[in-house]
Amino acid sequence: MTIPFRKTVMLLAFSAISTLALADTPARVGRIALSQGPVNISSEVGEEATAALLNWPVTTSNQIVTQRNGRTEIRIGSTSVRLDGDSSLDVIELDDDKLRLHLHYGSLNLRVRNAEVLRGLDISTPQGLVRLRDVGRLRIDAERVRDTTNVSVFEGTAQVDGGGSSLSVRAGKRVDVHEDDVRTALAVRDSFDDWSLQRDARDERITSDRYVTTEMTGYEELDQHGVWRDDSDYGPLWTPRTVAADWVPYRDGRWTYLAPWGWTWVDNAPWGYAPSHYGRWVMVRQRWSWAPGRNIGRPVWAPALVGWVGGSNWNLAFNDNGARRNAPAQGWYPLNPGESYVPGYHLPPEHLRHHNRHARPDYRPGRHDGLTVVGLNQFVGRGQIVVPRAPRPVLTPLATQNIPFGAPPRPQGNWRNRFDRDGDGRPDRNAIGRVITAPSNDAQPFSRRDGRPGDNERFVRTPPQVLTTNEPQRSLAEKDRRQREAEIERRERDQANERRVRELETDNRRAADGQQRQREAELAGRRREAEADRQRGAEGERLRTIESARQQREAEAQLQGQRDASNRQQAERQQREANNRQLADRLQRDADQERLRQLERQQQAERQQQAERQQRDGENARRQQAERQQHDAENARRQQAERQSRDAENERRQQAERQQRDAQQRDAQQREAAQAQARQAQQAQQAQQSQAQQSQQQLQKQAEEADKRERAREQRQDRRDNVQQQIR
Repeated sequence: MTIPFRKTVMLLAFSAISTLALADTPARVGRIALSQGPVNISSEVGEEATAALLNWPVTTSNQIVTQRNGRTEIRIGSTSVRLDGDSSLDVIELDDDKLRLHLHYGSLNLRVRNAEVLRGLDISTPQGLVRLRDVGRLRIDAERVRDTTNVSVFEGTAQVDGGGSSLSVRAGKRVDVHEDDVRTALAVRDSFDDWSLQRDARDERITSDRYVTTEMTGYEELDQHGVWRDDSDYGPLWTPRTVAADWVPYRDGRWTYLAPWGWTWVDNAPWGYAPSHYGRWVMVRQRWSWAPGRNIGRPVWAPALVGWVGGSNWNLAFNDNGARRNAPAQGWYPLNPGESYVPGYHLPPEHLRHHNRHARPDYRPGRHDGLTVVGLNQFVGRGQIVVPRAPRPVLTPLATQNIPFGAPPRPQGNWRNRFDRDGDGRPDRNAIGRVITAPSNDAQPFSRRDGRPGDNERFVRTPPQVLTTNEPQRSLAEKDRRQREAEIERRERDQANERRVRELETDNRRAADGQQRQREAELAGRRREAEADRQRGAEGERLRTIESARQQREAEAQLQGQRDASNRQQAERQQREANNRQLADRLQRDADQERLRQLERQQQAERQQQAERQQRDGENARRQQAERQQHDAENARRQQAERQSRDAENERRQQAERQQRDAQQRDAQQREAAQAQARQAQQAQQAQQSQAQQSQQQLQKQAEEADKRERAREQRQDRRDNVQQQIR
């Protein structure tokens, strides 16, 4: 390598390092929403992996790996990313506007509900690149078949680039991408897709989107585990259902140190992600409730919205195996909406204003509700701090007065921020937001083509280093000393970069020579294979052309048959509908006529009853007149009988009794005759009603017979159609 070329490479390397844009921490962070079986996550490729716990934050440079019987779901707002067993996924970039993933191998199911996410979303595989063009659902299988990527679109439309071509894939189709070939087929679901559909089904019944935006990661768990209500002071409030009476936020979980944010809370509750990283907690009616706030807009993620107290100057009594000892303590409490959130990392001003949009400058908390305290030594190591297992001090009212404010220290060791490669305490990114890293001298790419490490390859991890922004002010002498040390570190870093460039040049030259020899050997082998493949390809192309023409003819014939069957079915449906309408009209007319006949019969019966009433009234009048005449005659005869003897009077009395019995018999006969006439009229009316019912039943039987004949004709027609299709 010539000296001018070497100087050019060094200038380019130094210019890339010096022009890194100081990007801010992203406002969008995902989470592990479900973990079944063995699932691991690491901060970067090459770092030691840990078990993927529920609610573990997912961000740029994370790698998620599932073993054979493992499955996991990653939620980023309303977007769901699911991995089947034996899969490896890299989060290349995750920030406010971009979501770029790389599937090394395995199966991925993606569900996108928000069209705004599509602009910065893409998924790469060893064979190509996949982008969704509208909201929908798709599946990607990488390296399930060697050197092949399968893309199945179930909803929406996807753009697939690979195999030397670019295809637009609609719903119901599948694309098989090889290194130099692309083939299409029908999309087929399996148990992994059915499981993903079941997970998606619950999102259709969520009501929390009335109170928070769907781009707030973790919102989907709130409906199942709590209730919403409106409060005049805080706006929407969410209260968890199944928590103990003494439950306190930020107590059932663990602290872990994630760069560049620092100490980050991981809650144990399935619903604990959104209330731990957005909004504030308030005490209302002796219960803790989560207040996401009004006018949320685009949510801004925070590692934990807590206030830190304690430190090396705050000593409390701890129980150590039955003995009490004094030791420095560290505590935290959930911030009230009126309190200001002071982050220990670089945050854009608009994001900080979003966190403190309800804060009041004059707010002074009287006490720290929900205070949790552990030993300060818990924050010294590099491991996770499981709060329920950590020793707890004895808190007295005197000890909780005038507690000093102080954030916990970063873990001991040479931590390097994975977003801060140059060690200036702020994340380094280029114009498009991708982290620029320089490979270490001993780092070699994985030998396998599917992206997986070989048996003799292991992960190497360099822990990140984060510079906190809340360090106390130093004296001028201390500042000068720091500046001199920083200048010395910059010179050493420049010298190390120059050595690294020289070493990279030597390694690249050796690698280029080896690759050139390997390419020449591979080129000769490929030429021989290409000649054989050309002959096989010509024969295969001819057979594929014949098969394609035959399939096209069969598809056209099947499509024409389907069209004919559809037209016949439509015509038959229209004919049945017309027949049904005619039958309904006929039945309606018959029913109207029957109602008129019944009305006429009722009127005739009423006239007959009126005549019978008039006849009875006349008979009663005549009977009363006869009784009056008889009474007058009896009075006359009684006066005459008084002058006659007792025997004549008895005889007249007997004669009067006989006449009265005769009159009663005549009245009884007349009443029996009237009752007989009424019974005859009622029997005639019943006969007419039974005749009408018989006629209506006959009409219904005729309609049912007509319907049966129609169905039999349809069945005969369907059998003829099936026979014709089989013949074709």
